[in-house]
Amino acid sequence: MLIRRFIIKQAWVIAILWAIVLVSCKYDASDLLQPFDDEPTVSELATQLGFSKDRPLVMGMNTSYAPLQYVNSQGLPSGYDVVFTKELLTRMGIPYTFSPNHWDKMSPGIIGGKYDMGMLVYSPYRKDTTNYSNAVFRMYYQVVYRKKDFAKFDFRHLKGKRIAYMKSRPIGMMLKDEGADGHPITDLDEAFADLTNGEYDGVICYRFQAKYHVGHLHLTELLQADDLSLEPREYCYASHDKRLIDAINAELKKMEAEGIIDEIYGQEVAERFGDFKIPVWVWWLLTGMVFLFMVVYVVNKNRYNRRLQSANAQLQQNNKALQLATARAEESTRMKSNFIKQISHEIRTPLNIISGFTQVLTTTDAELDKQQRRELTVQIIDNAERITGLVNKMLALAEINSSVVLERKDHTSTAVIAQEAIKAAGINKASHVQFKLVKLAGAEQLFDTHLRSAVLALQQLLDNAKKFTQQGQVTLTISNHEGQACFVVEDTGTSIPVYQAERIFDEFVQLDEYSDGTGIGLSIARSLARRLGGDIVLDTTYTGGARFVMTLQSKQEETA
Repeated sequence: MLIRRFIIKQAWVIAILWAIVLVSCKYDASDLLQPFDDEPTVSELATQLGFSKDRPLVMGMNTSYAPLQYVNSQGLPSGYDVVFTKELLTRMGIPYTFSPNHWDKMSPGIIGGKYDMGMLVYSPYRKDTTNYSNAVFRMYYQVVYRKKDFAKFDFRHLKGKRIAYMKSRPIGMMLKDEGADGHPITDLDEAFADLTNGEYDGVICYRFQAKYHVGHLHLTELLQADDLSLEPREYCYASHDKRLIDAINAELKKMEAEGIIDEIYGQEVAERFGDFKIPVWVWWLLTGMVFLFMVVYVVNKNRYNRRLQSANAQLQQNNKALQLATARAEESTRMKSNFIKQISHEIRTPLNIISGFTQVLTTTDAELDKQQRRELTVQIIDNAERITGLVNKMLALAEINSSVVLERKDHTSTAVIAQEAIKAAGINKASHVQFKLVKLAGAEQLFDTHLRSAVLALQQLLDNAKKFTQQGQVTLTISNHEGQACFVVEDTGTSIPVYQAERIFDEFVQLDEYSDGTGIGLSIARSLARRLGGDIVLDTTYTGGARFVMTLQSKQEETA
């Protein structure tokens, strides 16, 4: 009854988490639609391509593509494309400037060299006159019509219907073949106004345009939009300079892997999978992982609530202590909110990668050789394992205050524990750090412990060292003296202030809230070490980075 009552009480939490995960953390990029003031550092690549601060790259802008690109009320370039292009060119070290122009001036300007670059929908008719990058994302077509005219738009009977559409050769040819009265337009605001007045039976445009203009003009009560079963169009960078496009393709690959495309475009990028049906086995896999995560989160939230209630009951008679408890409660709420944000970010990128690569593998007309299919499969497996690792860490978190005894029946050594943890953390294969294992006296000496838990605790320390050492060295020193196993993890990365030496072991604590991670690794590690008769401490005398010391007590020695 207690579990059932608690689950009902926390139903709103589960609903929120489902929404967060299934839309892959819907990102609000409205706060990013501001111009950047910083000028990028001029890279060697920019020099090779002929760009400098005196001669920046000229980016053509379509003022009719809101909210992707437009000129705001202050006359400044704005939109998702503007934000993303600034991020792209800043990373590449290429100085830039924007040149807004009307829609029908863009293609001739790019092809003729008036602009160094622009963003266009891929067209096979222009592939021989300009160069296209890989698709940033795909755009889908919709038809918008008045609700009072049609309960649902019948696209099988277009003959005689007056249809306005953004200038597009494929759409124009399709309407002509169906006998419709097609009207190519360049001003969507005007077209939607004419639609509401009954001058058109429908307006065909891209999904993001329909959504934006219907909302912008406050026409949601009058107009309805339906998806069209037309081939989606690839949205790409275009330039007459193939060297520039090749360099952009390389950078786009990195930005997609880092999740930057999703972070900036948010809902617009999510539409690239709008008409794609993900295989059932993928949904079952992801649903199971998400459900397991939610169960663990609810259990932990319940434990936190009980702690806070107990603390408030004990401090009712002391005003100063009550204020302190309130401050702690606020900090706990902040940490949990940050935890939800971090955990959502941690699962969003692998989910998107799995979905994207699965789409490629299941596309019937995709021409992939064995090597390409193998690489995509490896990416799917790696990211699935990344999510599995996160779930395992959450399960370990649920047990850190458990009273279940860890039976030390495994006869092993510090060397074996170290090798297993090194393999699990993958630190010896990390390209950004130099890893060194030092074996001291007793490293091969056998003692009794719980091997899996010891390996997991040491793995957390190695993961922590690898994460906070951008470039440098990580050293693991192992020994065993009179039944006490000792593991010292030393890195040359970010130092930890002395006053934070104990706080870093609290659940959900992150000294740098902008870094990746969940803030539970060190908490899990210390709890496991203590349940194995040892402990983990931060050596505050070490100033070259961070040094953690983990000890484990032999079962025989502790009993003696």
